[in-house]
Amino acid sequence: MARTITRAVVAAGGAGTKMAPITRILPKEMLPAAGRPILEHLVHELHTAGITDVLFVISSRKPQIPAYFGSGAAYGMDFSYRVQDDGAGPGAPVLAAETWTQDQPFVLAFGDNLIRAAASRTPLQRLVAEPADCALLTRVFPAGGIPAHETLLGAATAPGPGPATVTFDRDLLDHTGAPWVHACAARWVLGPFVFDALRTCPPRPGGELYLIDAVRCWIAAGNTLTALPLRPDDLRFNCDNWETYHHAVAALRP
Repeated sequence: MARTITRAVVAAGGAGTKMAPITRILPKEMLPAAGRPILEHLVHELHTAGITDVLFVISSRKPQIPAYFGSGAAYGMDFSYRVQDDGAGPGAPVLAAETWTQDQPFVLAFGDNLIRAAASRTPLQRLVAEPADCALLTRVFPAGGIPAHETLLGAATAPGPGPATVTFDRDLLDHTGAPWVHACAARWVLGPFVFDALRTCPPRPGGELYLIDAVRCWIAAGNTLTALPLRPDDLRFNCDNWETYHHAVAALRP
């Protein structure tokens, strides 16, 4: 029987220091692009993919998010909110959502990332159709041309999107000498395994817990991940800096 994923966790707690001083007043996720906040584009993306329940993990400095989105009724969805202020890294919002996910697979989306699909079936729709316990969207880059803000997953076997999906095992984690690499594209499907994986993953020297570290350890232990590369004409913007945000605004201008 095919599974149905209806829950999504949206990580939207980052301080937005690269975009200060405006982010002291307005969360980066609420900056406008094409007539609506970045985060509202994500809400519509989730709705199109069949998501009905969303948990926003925000900081106490972002009351504008629940004030704007409310209960979710205006979108035909159910919205909940949790505050996570401890600065424990990008893995912390996932742990904050453990009880809310009710042991079901869920989408994890980063609220400052905007994706505009090139085709009628969006990348997230394709991702939630994958049966894997751990899957994510990726962008394939030449090894010598990875933007500084991207999170590296591992080696790619071909430029561009390559096959429809790539099964990542421990061999592909070693990207030494690979001409192409996969970078994470801010949309995941995760099963309940991820909570134990995060709890057993060593934090980084600054004490921050990173989802990618936990997943890489999980793969190294003999599990696999499904990577679904974005198409070359899919647009994705990591709007945590002014340069990328301005590119998004220009690209989405009507």
